[in-house]
Amino acid sequence: MSSQDLTRRAGWVHHPRIPVLGPLDLSMELPVASSGSPPIQHMVYTDDGLYLPAVSRQPAGRGPFPVVIAIHGSSGGLGVPYLVDQVMNQGWALDAMLARGYAVVFAEGRMEHEDAYGTDIPFLLDHLDMITMLRFIARQPWADVARIGFFGVSHGGEMQMKLIAEIGGRTDVPMPAALAMCEPAAIEFLGLQYEGVRKEANLQFQGPVADAGIALDRAMARIAQVPDALPMLVVGREEDHLQGLFMKLHELLLRAGKQSAWASFSHPEHAYQFGPRRDAEGYRPDAVQQATLERVLAFLDIHVRDKK
Repeated sequence: MSSQDLTRRAGWVHHPRIPVLGPLDLSMELPVASSGSPPIQHMVYTDDGLYLPAVSRQPAGRGPFPVVIAIHGSSGGLGVPYLVDQVMNQGWALDAMLARGYAVVFAEGRMEHEDAYGTDIPFLLDHLDMITMLRFIARQPWADVARIGFFGVSHGGEMQMKLIAEIGGRTDVPMPAALAMCEPAAIEFLGLQYEGVRKEANLQFQGPVADAGIALDRAMARIAQVPDALPMLVVGREEDHLQGLFMKLHELLLRAGKQSAWASFSHPEHAYQFGPRRDAEGYRPDAVQQATLERVLAFLDIHVRDKK
């Protein structure tokens, strides 16, 4: 009888720093009616044993195609039904990108844990899931790894800054070609100072935000991780309670020598950039939605689709 160490921990032990042998990802065509390319469901395996959902559509042809990864704010945990509904019934902006030759991917990570960013809380955060998603998309034969951009709204804008600060200087993750950040709620990334609990009533920052209103040194250290040549578009909304924060992000990016462009529009609805919900007559975007999308598309066309 061989000797055994009876003091060792029993059962399986997960080692997050040891890569899991794969492939453990899953992709399958969804059984839903669609005009043009069918939507593909992806379940992307993470280092800690979860699956991240995404839905993609590709243009006609073999590729590889330029890609736009779209992420909304605070959608983590809603899963595949939410993503399918967004792509099929609120996919006006994505349809426009598809028509211009982009493969589009609507993705989400796990549920957001507010105020956990920058702490020592021992669990993964949703922006790290988007790094996993980026690596997955870059491995697909239909994706041009040198031409992958992000389009995100609200928390989906802040996640772009978090993931770029995380992968800046790394060689194991492809650097996106460009970031389009609409109403980026960079509360945690910039360390916005506010009184009381985190609710909209205490987050009224429509006017300019002073340096003292954020954790400036920490914010600039994070921004320093962003590659100087990375093109970024920050899109504000004049009625938004965080318009001053959007402007502050753009200001600090420029102060740090980064490539940031600014655009702002007046619209009554937060996250209007994805467009209206489909009705019996199809999509009926308003003039501001159309103008905003044209600005975003012009940016993506230059820095992603037509990148040399």
